[in-house]
Amino acid sequence: MKHNISFVIPCFNCEKQIIQNIKKLKNKIKSSRINFEFVMIDDGSEDGTFNKLNYLKKKFKFIKILKNRENIGKSFSLIKGVNRSKFKNIITIDCDLPYLNSLKKVIEGLKRNNDLVIINRKIKGSKMVGFNLRPYQILRYLIGSFIAYLNIKLLKINVHGGDTQAGLKGFKKTKDFNKIKFISKKFFFDLELVLIYTRKKLKVLSVKTDYSISMNSTISLFNFSKNFVILFEYINVVSYYLKGHNK
Repeated sequence: MKHNISFVIPCFNCEKQIIQNIKKLKNKIKSSRINFEFVMIDDGSEDGTFNKLNYLKKKFKFIKILKNRENIGKSFSLIKGVNRSKFKNIITIDCDLPYLNSLKKVIEGLKRNNDLVIINRKIKGSKMVGFNLRPYQILRYLIGSFIAYLNIKLLKINVHGGDTQAGLKGFKKTKDFNKIKFISKKFFFDLELVLIYTRKKLKVLSVKTDYSISMNSTISLFNFSKNFVILFEYINVVSYYLKGHNK
């Protein structure tokens, strides 16, 4: 029996690679024996991303396009896309296709009736490839590790190593998903999703992966105002869940 999966893909200023990446993703899942749709959300891009998405929609019937009038954030876009998707099984993946080598493991995890399948860079068997890191990549690694540490210490998150932020996940929509109050609009939908599903004691599978640290990120070495927004949103999310919401 074929499974049905909605791929929810947020996009921002990615006109140069989006056509190539969508074709690559389509080819990657060919052998997985699934029915699928791509729900693509343009988060107020300032380049030609939306035009490229319209081209893809005309070419492929399985593509659905949503558009934010302004750049609101990845979390808002993902939630919007999930709520507009037609299948219960969801895979969220960033438009630069991180962890693509582990996608089939995520698909298989959903087929085996796990409620949430996450890429976990902290579990045994996961390893970083490419160790000649630039200062920016080192900063990203340290910040990611610090957030994972706080997830364990503050939120007591029931995921090995506290790793929630990898840009590839699979999950089954709960019946009340569209009624869940998410706090994050920009960066921490992943953290909230993992918290909600683990607190509900749903079945969670961590998948190992080989990974590298991208040079593309919301974290900017010298953009202090943007980094403050990230920190402020994280504090809001932590504060909300420490009060016992969304149990």
